[in-house]
Amino acid sequence: MKFKTNNCVIERLQPHHYKDIHTLYSNTQVRTYLGGVPDDSYIEASFKGMVEAPFPNTYFYITLRTTGEFIGLVSIDEYHDKDLYELSYQFLPQYWGRGLAFEVLTEVIEEGMNCLNIPSIVAETQTANKASCLLLEKLGMQKVQVLERFGHEQAVYELRKNKEISRQIIALSGGGFSQHFPSFIDDYILRQCKSNKRLNICFIPTASNDAQGYIDRFYSAFQHCEATHILQNDMRDKNIRERILAQHIIYVGGGNTSFLLEKWRQYCFDDVLKEAYQNGVILAGISAGAMCWFEKCFSENKDNIYEECDGLGILPGAFCPHYEDDERKQAFNNWKESQPTLPTYTLIDTETLHFKDEKLVAKIQTY
Repeated sequence: MKFKTNNCVIERLQPHHYKDIHTLYSNTQVRTYLGGVPDDSYIEASFKGMVEAPFPNTYFYITLRTTGEFIGLVSIDEYHDKDLYELSYQFLPQYWGRGLAFEVLTEVIEEGMNCLNIPSIVAETQTANKASCLLLEKLGMQKVQVLERFGHEQAVYELRKNKEISRQIIALSGGGFSQHFPSFIDDYILRQCKSNKRLNICFIPTASNDAQGYIDRFYSAFQHCEATHILQNDMRDKNIRERILAQHIIYVGGGNTSFLLEKWRQYCFDDVLKEAYQNGVILAGISAGAMCWFEKCFSENKDNIYEECDGLGILPGAFCPHYEDDERKQAFNNWKESQPTLPTYTLIDTETLHFKDEKLVAKIQTY
């Protein structure tokens, strides 16, 4: 078994990995909340048990994709009462704080739960290990028990497999915080997120070339949320996937559609957004930020000339906002004649479309 994330390689532990595991178990920082550094005989016996562990107990050796450097050990094995499976992990301290643990554990949980066909997985950590508790919460795990074990207070976290993830896209022609405050349609978007927590919402102003005034209006409108934004330079960040997957809602601003798509593809940011969508993050956007989700786009290029380009293809067909504009309406209608089998959606600025699982479920009066 071997698979990869954006930054790491995850593979089954092998006998020739002993030296790296010995280094990991001998690190005082790593072992702070794990009972301290054990002696060599314990490490050797533990390693032998890991390598020879019968399925479904699985131990993963983690390295960086770019350099092959060893960074940590992750396992899924039987929990203390044998009726559950436990996620365990240790990472070398020089790789802490870079989002690698979140990236690796997200993939291991998904692969492990699918492979074992189990409805839930648990993790146990000392309550004093605040960083580990925060990591488990970020992974979506819920604290279900606090107990005493090994002479310390331990927190038990559990993640249950969602029976079904609802995929949603809300496509605005006009309105929203860029034109109105308070905004009915923005409230509607927030209400689609079924969470008791303060909502994480991220604004992506690429189509406006990261216009600062646009960003400022976003923050003014969503002060009651955990609001953030992603600039073009941020898309290069090694933690960008983690940042996007942590959101409840992605809100894409209007502007130039072809410029937006060009920049996203340049940084492979389109793939990150598609992954977020598949994981239940709500995608919302206005004008260019709505067109981009469709199979085809027909809009102005950088020279203000209408042309066709490929969208992200999450939704079939093409979307035309601002259909009340005569010039745009005529250009789109002429283009549509050459696309007789392509589904098309035309909206004036007071209208919004709501898609669930790639199906149109509502047409909403925006304001």
